[in-house]
Amino acid sequence: MKQNLFFILLSMANGPNYGSAVQDDVRRLSAGRVRLWPATLYGSLEELVSKGWLSHRPDHEPPEGSAGRERFYELTSEGRTALEDETSRMEGLARAARHRLAGAGDA
Repeated sequence: MKQNLFFILLSMANGPNYGSAVQDDVRRLSAGRVRLWPATLYGSLEELVSKGWLSHRPDHEPPEGSAGRERFYELTSEGRTALEDETSRMEGLARAARHRLAGAGDA
């Protein structure tokens, strides 16, 4: 899974949110390593919707002070499963790397 998709799904794990808030949350979650410029952010959100991992939430009110164009997104059960699977995969990679770096040979 691409890094930007992982961090967007992770951001959405706390509940529905809108694009620019996801953008800020991803920057915070990644300690500034992942910056989602608008084209990448909205392209990624639409990719996640097309995969069935996010859904649009048209029933949410736009945030106060906004232009009213913000779209809310919500993590689907399939998206949560994809996030859990990717997290498990990365844990396995980290475990193998720690084992190898400790000089323990094959993982």
